[in-house]
Amino acid sequence: MMNQPYTEQDALLRMTICGGEARVLLMRTTALSQKAGDLHNASDTAIAAMSRLMTGTAMLGVMMKEKDANVTVIVDGGGVGGRMTCVAHGGNVKISVTNPHAELPLRADGQPDVPGFVGKDGALTVVRDYGVGEPYVGKINLISGGLGEDFAAYYMNSEQTPSIVSLGSIVHQGTVISAGGILVQAMPGCSDKTLDMLDMRAMLFSGISRDLFEDSLDDLADRWFKDMDMVKLSREPLSYRCDCSRERCERMLISLGKKQLLQLINEDHQAELTCHFCHKKHTFTEEELKKLLNSSLQ
Repeated sequence: MMNQPYTEQDALLRMTICGGEARVLLMRTTALSQKAGDLHNASDTAIAAMSRLMTGTAMLGVMMKEKDANVTVIVDGGGVGGRMTCVAHGGNVKISVTNPHAELPLRADGQPDVPGFVGKDGALTVVRDYGVGEPYVGKINLISGGLGEDFAAYYMNSEQTPSIVSLGSIVHQGTVISAGGILVQAMPGCSDKTLDMLDMRAMLFSGISRDLFEDSLDDLADRWFKDMDMVKLSREPLSYRCDCSRERCERMLISLGKKQLLQLINEDHQAELTCHFCHKKHTFTEEELKKLLNSSLQ
């Protein structure tokens, strides 16, 4: 391994290959994975798991074209990390984890035990909210808990779309050295010849985190797809961003109803809400709670 990683901002490289018969999303998510790890004071294994989930969720998020659309992916597999919830709005992602401090020994192959952290006795649930109408919910049983294979199974089972998903990260003592992933997805009408070509190349992506450590997104794309009629469509930024706000907390308090608001006013004399995604605290005084109560009654 090189002494220094390839320096490049987090981004998505969007492509088509094989004359548009398949699309490719290649992502670097090193900085946003580091931010998530720092915010949650997470263990190395937790950071590795969060990184994979955020990358996989971002892949879903950037494919939603509606302005107000967002996607939430919930993974609850019974592992030591507990429930993980990740939300993406376009290329902006955020994540919460029940037990971010849980740690596990490295596996025999030297890789972080993401399957042990996530577990596989549960489900991966995808909630697509398009900003209007009822959200679309898709759910599959976890395959391995490693998340790459699980996302691929979601695309196949819920969307009937053959997909290759590889997710990975290199984490050492709280530092994310490299993180990212790739999605290669057949489009409707994709030929059997193209599907066979994609299957043959799947093993190329098994070391995605090491490849991202050593090369740029463009160099990797050129190396992997240069002979497959590749067209680079766009390069888009990715980031960890929490959209919590005091106004959203006010709406949440009002939604509690008169009885619970009165209880907060009369017994606690204040309320403090902590965001599960960024740990920012929003404090409301007794007088502010009374104003919220009055506005809810109007």
